[in-house]
Amino acid sequence: MLEIELKARVRDHGSVESRLSTFMTYGGPIDKRDEYWSIPLAVPSPSGPGFRFRLRCEPGSDTVTFKEKTYTSTVEINKETEFGVADAAAFRAFLAKMSAKLLYRKSKKGGLWRGSDGIIAELVRVEGLGEYLEVEILCEENPSADVDRVKKRLIAVIERCGLPASDIEPRPYSQLLGVPGY
Repeated sequence: MLEIELKARVRDHGSVESRLSTFMTYGGPIDKRDEYWSIPLAVPSPSGPGFRFRLRCEPGSDTVTFKEKTYTSTVEINKETEFGVADAAAFRAFLAKMSAKLLYRKSKKGGLWRGSDGIIAELVRVEGLGEYLEVEILCEENPSADVDRVKKRLIAVIERCGLPASDIEPRPYSQLLGVPGY
């Protein structure tokens, strides 16, 4: 699966939430507690010292995700692989046996909206950073995906919410949180 996303800083939560509700359908609250882990590689890799992945814990489900990230100016493009975990505590014990290292944690709470065109929006408070509007679209892996066209669609959602393109945040949350090595 290919995820194309961008995010913008939010100063007026109520206004953005009100505008989102005029053209997207509210999908409910979200509460995402993410842990980012690294496992040392037996064979050195040019992309870094270890294999990095995320364990996301949400009410009722736990998911592991690993990504191949690329950036095109303000747009983040992720080739993602995900799978569910039945018992997060048991998975963490498994990670300890593999000498995995917890890199950092991130917590997001807010609401989810869905557009009829496949765009997903999340209006979230990221602990330690403030509020953001995240917009994304998931698509099948396709080497000919028109990223510029998708970017324009995502920026249009942000602008319909009353946020200028200058509020788009190009850096990943890991950098904003000051995590070393990101």
